[in-house]
Amino acid sequence: MTCSARLHGCRLVALGTLLLFAPACERKAPSPNECLDYAMLTLHINDQRLLAVAEVKDRVDSIVVKCLTTPFDKELIACTKRRAGSSSCLLEFRDREHKRNSSRE
Repeated sequence: MTCSARLHGCRLVALGTLLLFAPACERKAPSPNECLDYAMLTLHINDQRLLAVAEVKDRVDSIVVKCLTTPFDKELIACTKRRAGSSSCLLEFRDREHKRNSSRE
């Protein structure tokens, strides 16, 4: 088998593997826009013009970064929308994360 044929075969295997697992890679974390909505709901901000105030923007940005880097799950975002920013949603998220982390050990 020539080097070129072997490389082509490896590429096909890699592509096949990628396509096989692509549905499993569906993003479960919220998007940046969903995180922004979450932050605004959490802080009870209903007017985006308030983001022009540096202190408000800093608080919103801090929550957005935390949302994206933790990462929060879509269930937390949906719960927050249903309950208008309820802190109980965050407690439920932390409980889910604890259970997920415990099952990995």
